[in-house]
Amino acid sequence: MRQIRKRLTYANVTATIALFMALGGATAIAANQLPRNSVGPRQLQPNAVRTGYLDKNAVRTGKIAFEAVRAGKIAKNAVVTNRLRDGAVTGAKLAREAVGAGQLRKLAVNTSRLGNESVQTGKIGSGAISTGKIEDDAVTGPKVKESTLDQVPSAAEADKVGGHSAACPAATVLIRGVCFDSAPNGPVAGVQAASDGCRDKGGYLPTPLELRSTRDVLDLGTGGPDSRYTDSVFFEGASERTVVVDDEGNLTSIPPSEAERYICAYALVR
Repeated sequence: MRQIRKRLTYANVTATIALFMALGGATAIAANQLPRNSVGPRQLQPNAVRTGYLDKNAVRTGKIAFEAVRAGKIAKNAVVTNRLRDGAVTGAKLAREAVGAGQLRKLAVNTSRLGNESVQTGKIGSGAISTGKIEDDAVTGPKVKESTLDQVPSAAEADKVGGHSAACPAATVLIRGVCFDSAPNGPVAGVQAASDGCRDKGGYLPTPLELRSTRDVLDLGTGGPDSRYTDSVFFEGASERTVVVDDEGNLTSIPPSEAERYICAYALVR
């Protein structure tokens, strides 16, 4: 005993106790299982559980608290489209201007995925819709602003019918499908001179009723010597007379010696 006591030192005793505790503690832990639910969040040190210690697919969506995973916690390109459920990302989940033109693949957005009026004109970039993107007959007449249209290059003869002009001449007005001088000609002496004047202009003297129908538009005179010639000529015995029309729509006859003014008529298609 004296020999053993002489050999005992503080270091020897400390080492022996440490060895005993290590062996005895390991045996105790191995021999006795931990009680169920004895280790909870409070027993875990910060950062004690790392991703490398988790089995694949160990953490499912049901185990993640609402809004626990935010954009700043997700690595770039970590979430790909085939990881998303159908309808998982709705409009309300997208940040304003989060999806730009560069993020849209051709045909990636199906029209059936778009809500009513979800695409406004202010969201369409300049030049984004070209003629190649528009279906045939997609733009109809009511959608076209006529003032923006010019003559179609291939329709240089669009104002003609069978090669003939289909417009009123200058200084004329279109009334019920017939062109009339907008101001009276003359005066001339006699209906024959008036007829020749209309011929030289490419027109003709109108009939009494044809000219009368323009009285609310044209200046037909105040009556009497201030009336307008028509193509109606008849004879009373040996005397020639011509029917004239005034602003009131009165039809009267005068001898050819009186000086009257006249209005020529022109066919719309000449």
